[in-house]
Amino acid sequence: MILGIDFGSTTTDFVLFSNGKLMKSFSFPKISNKSIESKISCPDLNFPLSKIKKIAVTGGHSSKISSSLLGIPVAHVSEIDAIGFGGAVLSNLKKCAVVSMGTGTCIVFHNGRKNLHIGGTGIGGGTLTGLSSLLIETQVPEKINSLACKGNPEKINLLVREAIGSGIGIVPGNATASNFAKISSRKKQDLAAATARLVSESVAVASVFAASSVSQKRIVFIGKTPLLSFVRKELKRVAGYYGVELLFPKNFGFGSAVGAAAFASRNS
Repeated sequence: MILGIDFGSTTTDFVLFSNGKLMKSFSFPKISNKSIESKISCPDLNFPLSKIKKIAVTGGHSSKISSSLLGIPVAHVSEIDAIGFGGAVLSNLKKCAVVSMGTGTCIVFHNGRKNLHIGGTGIGGGTLTGLSSLLIETQVPEKINSLACKGNPEKINLLVREAIGSGIGIVPGNATASNFAKISSRKKQDLAAATARLVSESVAVASVFAASSVSQKRIVFIGKTPLLSFVRKELKRVAGYYGVELLFPKNFGFGSAVGAAAFASRNS
């Protein structure tokens, strides 16, 4: 049994991984390196420490974690390998493009054996919460999502048909021509929808282009930001313009922690 830990910018994820399967998963607000041992041994988590043969760590400042925790050997896994293996394991694909959409966005190609970093963008969940804090005075993802689902981004964005009278090429007339170029509403729900659309559209386009560089028409998404229903819907909508299928496998929010554990299991 392997314990996988992903030190994200806003959350720390734990997974128990055994025989190629995810057994348990937990997510907490960001945990410091100094307090990680006390968290692992916390009775509330009920980790079977005697059965854990290795701890795999990735993300954040995981490189500063020592070679053992609570007497259990530690494997340090690069974020690229954690993302690639996480997406592949959760989607059960031997070859795939994997997008980790967290605070920012990282795009990896998993070819069955190795993982190649093929792109990324600083736009992600951190952008969504940061802009929302400025525009609608909340940084709570669930509240942003709730407002966005009730809003109309077309009151904020200029559409393609409004700019040129119709669609253009593969892009339909109701696609965004320019984000935040219209501002005909200042309602929080409309601003939330426009902000989430801006982030989602940007990530979707970057992901599609990165995946096309390795001839992939399917993209596996992992990370916490796509847990928001409005974001998932927008990602799929834009990818559809390009004939690309997006996959959100079960437990995708824990993708990097799963990938770290899977990588360590393969190399143990």
